[in-house]
Amino acid sequence: MNKLSLLFASFLIAVAAGIFFYTQIAQSQENLIQKSDFTIPTDLNPISEGINGYSAEMARYYRQAYQGDTMVTAHNAGSYAASRLSENLPTAIVHRYGQVSELPYDLMPEIADVTATTILGSMPLSEMMKDERSRLKGIAVVHKGKLVFEEYLGLRDWDNHLWASATKILVGTLAHIISEEGLLNLDAPISKYVPELTNSAWENIKVADILHQRSGLDVSESQLGSSPDHPVSMFYAIGFGDPSLPDGLSLMNALEKVEVSGEAGAKYEYGSLNTYVVTLALEAVTKKPFEDLVTEYIWSQAGMEGDGVLGLTIGGEPSSPGAFAARLRDLARFGMLFTPSWATVAKQQVVSDNYFEKAQVAAMQDIYGDDYMSKRLINDFAETTIGASYQWDAVFTDGDLYKSGRTGQALYVSPETDTVVVFYSSSYQAKVWVHAYAREIVKQLFR
Repeated sequence: MNKLSLLFASFLIAVAAGIFFYTQIAQSQENLIQKSDFTIPTDLNPISEGINGYSAEMARYYRQAYQGDTMVTAHNAGSYAASRLSENLPTAIVHRYGQVSELPYDLMPEIADVTATTILGSMPLSEMMKDERSRLKGIAVVHKGKLVFEEYLGLRDWDNHLWASATKILVGTLAHIISEEGLLNLDAPISKYVPELTNSAWENIKVADILHQRSGLDVSESQLGSSPDHPVSMFYAIGFGDPSLPDGLSLMNALEKVEVSGEAGAKYEYGSLNTYVVTLALEAVTKKPFEDLVTEYIWSQAGMEGDGVLGLTIGGEPSSPGAFAARLRDLARFGMLFTPSWATVAKQQVVSDNYFEKAQVAAMQDIYGDDYMSKRLINDFAETTIGASYQWDAVFTDGDLYKSGRTGQALYVSPETDTVVVFYSSSYQAKVWVHAYAREIVKQLFR
């Protein structure tokens, strides 16, 4: 074979190898994206509708469309209301003051390549964010005190967005702090602090059992919508201002209707009514309203860049189990209080070192896994060694902590890897939770 023939043969081999190589890459990328057949209603507007705010005309339209279940269903008006809490409910301000704690950027674009499996199928984070079914509005990742990933898809970076049940960690954190101050005995019966619950099913339940979602009472969130008269349905309707309710109803009325369903301490069962009862105890022992407790112990300590907004009922009761709104970066700052980088945002340590051991001890994996929330998380995280305590939905054996919000909000904290992942969503009817991405970001890149 002459020299020219050899060069031509080499060229053909190189071309063939290149075609094979790029074909393999294309097939690999295709395999990464395996969408499910899950669908959402066709009349849902794109989540990007809110990326630049709303016109005055649309704002008035959505305000007038608000009903008692608007926040819960998260249809178009609900997506709007999630970042406009004060337009639909009475509110109290959780104040920021002092110097803002700046979060330096050290972007890691490879985070977008992290793959997870959810109800939407298996795909990289970048594809999930583009998938309209996810209804993801914004996501941020902080690692070792630096913002390494931040994307806004359906809100502005200064919008106060609904935390939904991620709010519960404010309650759980305050319970820990105030118990360490000696004001709240977690082993005492709740009626010691909330005498209005004497002669009710709550009377002799320990504060700890209520705090850690094992009260043994019929307050499971799965009861929402089972009957308008059930205490859980009634509690939600009052909390989110259902205009069809009779005047004068209070959250205490819902608490008084609760019945015993099992033995206290024997089973984890997620319920917002438990959270509210702990809130009442905190207000009683400190003699301060909940919004001032959050301001004093948390918000003013973490260099927040914006005020928080706490929803109130018509009767002025704090909707602490879920009606709180703040900026996405401020949710991340709150999460950082549980990491070694807490000094990036705070001048003094807010969450003590012994918190994490207490959270692990209280998690009690043996009583976790039977209710709707724990079953969902075991399935979605594909792990069985999970427990729950201090209002976290999931406490992992590696020390990571996770709290969800009803329509897809997430607060994921990994103290060991010094990582926080937060996101906001408006998942229609709470069908789509993409929280698996939070844990996979930590597992694939930082652990």
